Amino acid sequence: MNKKNIIIIYIFIILELLILFNSNIIIKSVNSSSLMFIKKIFPSLFPTMVIGNILIKSNVYLIIPKKIKAFLFKKFNFSNSTMELFIISLITGSPSSAMYINNYLNSGLINKKEAEALLCSTHFINPLFIVAGVGVGVFNNVKIGFVLFIMLFISTLIKIYLNKNNFKNSKKKIINIKNTNLITNITSSIKESINALLLIFGIVVIFNILVSLVSHILDLSELSSCVINGLLEMTGGIIKLSNLNVNIYIKIFLAYYFLNFGGLCIQMQSMSMIDNKKIRYLKYLIFRLF
Repeated sequence: MNKKNIIIIYIFIILELLILFNSNIIIKSVNSSSLMFIKKIFPSLFPTMVIGNILIKSNVYLIIPKKIKAFLFKKFNFSNSTMELFIISLITGSPSSAMYINNYLNSGLINKKEAEALLCSTHFINPLFIVAGVGVGVFNNVKIGFVLFIMLFISTLIKIYLNKNNFKNSKKKIINIKNTNLITNITSSIKESINALLLIFGIVVIFNILVSLVSHILDLSELSSCVINGLLEMTGGIIKLSNLNVNIYIKIFLAYYFLNFGGLCIQMQSMSMIDNKKIRYLKYLIFRLF
């Protein structure tokens, strides 16, 4: 056994002991994480994940206006497949987009280089969560939700543009059209979305346990706890923003950064949905920092 594995084992032994000695905190954390998932995450992700799956299975690419296609082909060097994934990512958000990127990669519709570029560029949080969950839920102002949405959309376009040389503009690479039954598309989309959401739920719980332990052991201030929470698990950090006694512009900046960074929790969710382990996490992380 190498040193790295030994260190990992010791870390988890220490973590297990911390959990045992702080069982009350852990139980509260699991309960709050479960409620947060049911009330905040599941309602915003489940509908868009199902709809996104149905759109892909129904060949949504075919109804994209020609002018939009021409613009995306020219500006971002997209192929038919990469363009469809980009549009779907704007509808469903992350980490759902990683699931679709993985499906296209495994189907041979995109290559590893394109998959990596898309993963770096399409980390776009669910629009419903941004406008309703953050704008209304945290700031009680839908306009702030739309401002955050526009800021994140512009950031996404910049990242796509920076990655355009990684895309292979091949218009001849047409997506295979499958004439499947609508009922079959709906049921299979629901099953796939539920499986993905169960994985997300487990990761959210684990990260919130870590946040609770760190906050308790280090006795952090309200602001420090909020920032660490947002960097580890985005949703919990954003919820804490509503009770933070700081300038509104600082709150908006923190909300933007939490949403753009996504938290290590969502990053892990996205990476876990990519079967191809050759995707570089470091590049993905760098693109989350701006």
